[in-house]
Amino acid sequence: MPVLGLEELSIVRQHLDTYLRRDVTVTLYTTSSAGIIIPGRECPACGPVQELLEEVVGLSPKLTLETVDYYTNQVDARERGIARIPGFTVGRQDNSRMRYFGMPTQRQMPVLVSALVRAAERSSPLKLETRRRIRRLGEDAHIQVFVTQDSEHCGDTAMAALAMAAESPKVTADVIEVGTFPNLIDLHKIRGVPATVINGRVSFTGAMSEALLLKQVLRATGEAEAGAEQIVDFSNEVTMLNMGARRAGTPIG
Repeated sequence: MPVLGLEELSIVRQHLDTYLRRDVTVTLYTTSSAGIIIPGRECPACGPVQELLEEVVGLSPKLTLETVDYYTNQVDARERGIARIPGFTVGRQDNSRMRYFGMPTQRQMPVLVSALVRAAERSSPLKLETRRRIRRLGEDAHIQVFVTQDSEHCGDTAMAALAMAAESPKVTADVIEVGTFPNLIDLHKIRGVPATVINGRVSFTGAMSEALLLKQVLRATGEAEAGAEQIVDFSNEVTMLNMGARRAGTPIG
């Protein structure tokens, strides 16, 4: 049974036909399909994610799907930043800076399509100043955006992070669907989504604009220049928003 409905497939196909300029490879790290389940290596989401990606890749001749057994290729997986499965990278083989972990369906489907387009385009949706600052980063920035499939608040933040990763070799972006990895909720003390963690140091709960995400990246990498606009610590405001304001991010559970 198809993962996506006919209407959704038609919309995705039309978008890819319009905006996909170059060939793009999606590399999925999963478990072997031999049918043997090894204790400790269960991955109930791996099959559905592969089925979804096969459907999407089948919509355009410019898309290719490669599947890699995570457990027999762990060195390669670590080098490409794959710490859990199912996880996939979007881009050329030498570029694994855009990564998605979990199931990119429902409200996160536009995030997947955006990543495919970003990997194929030479242009960027980011503002010129954002692109300039991202390209000048002296320290690497690892952006993790935690999302749920049904959250309406996550898309803009996730797509901005992926666009920054497409723009600069100093930036990697992980979009992590926490419904597939519920252990990460406690590990990262996630109280709502989108939740964004940068270099393990700077965290933010709630939807972020491109400008605000840039500020947090600059803060995490020590790139905030003297005399520049102050980068505010939003932790108290986010706590208040999580207690009931509308832009709090989508509560989990």
